[in-house]
Amino acid sequence: MESEPVIKELGHEEAMALLATRSVGRVAVDRPEGPPHVVPVNYTLLRGSVVFRSVPGTKLDLLVKEPVTFEVDDWDPEAQVGWSVVVEGLAYEASDREMEIEELNLRSAVEQQTSRWVRLMPRSITARRVIPR
Repeated sequence: MESEPVIKELGHEEAMALLATRSVGRVAVDRPEGPPHVVPVNYTLLRGSVVFRSVPGTKLDLLVKEPVTFEVDDWDPEAQVGWSVVVEGLAYEASDREMEIEELNLRSAVEQQTSRWVRLMPRSITARRVIPR
């Protein structure tokens, strides 16, 4: 009989290190009516915040008005191990000027001229790792 895996809570530093290993995550924001709006985004990290691009529309409108949840994970189904990082906070539309002074390594799927910078400022970052017993 196989033993149950162990879920280990991770600290802030390890959570940030795991976030830095990926480039795509999921953004979720509440809608006034209906289920949360969840979409994948290409992202990068900037001094403890999550930065991505978004075209004007529903996602951008909601992102700057409602609390935001951002999630990144990895799972190996054969080994039954993985991890998850959840960032919760408030986002704002960052100016091109603010982002121009940063050396960001962001390859966004949204490279349209109309896309805007979004910066998620964390209120909390939680992370877990699933490991074999």
